[in-house]
Amino acid sequence: MEREELAQLTRELRRRVEQSHESEWGVAAAVLPAPIKAPSSGASKEAKLEALAVRIRACRQCSLGSTRLNAVPGVGSADARVMFIGEGPGFDEDHKGEPFVGKSGQLLDKILESIGLSRQTVYIANVVKCHPMKDPADPEARGNDRPPEPPELAACRPFLDEQIGVIAPEIIVTLGAVAAKALLGDGISITRIRGQWREYTPAGGAPVKLLPTFHPAALLRDPNLKKDVWTDMKNLKKELEPK
Repeated sequence: MEREELAQLTRELRRRVEQSHESEWGVAAAVLPAPIKAPSSGASKEAKLEALAVRIRACRQCSLGSTRLNAVPGVGSADARVMFIGEGPGFDEDHKGEPFVGKSGQLLDKILESIGLSRQTVYIANVVKCHPMKDPADPEARGNDRPPEPPELAACRPFLDEQIGVIAPEIIVTLGAVAAKALLGDGISITRIRGQWREYTPAGGAPVKLLPTFHPAALLRDPNLKKDVWTDMKNLKKELEPK
């Protein structure tokens, strides 16, 4: 009996849909998200990065997309010669939607200034674009950060590669072990390869020079590492000088 009632209800619903006019669906259609339009091939770098940022903010390919407060696409110049890539957003970045705005970001700004660069002349991004939290139920808690997991890194990799492709930097500087391993492979040690010139080839792109160095957060924990990063930044500055 229940099966017959369900079949009858299905037939009635189908009949009403067929007899209705599309204008009656206006309210339902209004709540559907607008499609994300891809920029034209002739669009500027800025337009392409903004379109990519819109896609990043709409992304729900991993669990981070449903727990973060703000996605953090990146910041800086679309014509940057150098791209700095960190691990992922933390508390401050999650709240503001911009990378490296906490204490680590303040130190990074000083590091850039020491070699004649700035947040406006480079491009700064992270391997993952949303805040990885130990307890996603409490985004207002500090000290709630954790390293991104492999599925999260994999979900964000196409976004990072697309950013690199649009900007076409001469040099990538990875900040910390997570970013270095994400771009160079798991079997590396940041303490061993720090300061050594490497190369990264983004999907569908050309090889880019890569310089691994310590994350600013590591310098805050151990000031003795500052001399190593200063050496790396001097090498970066030298590489940027006219040949």
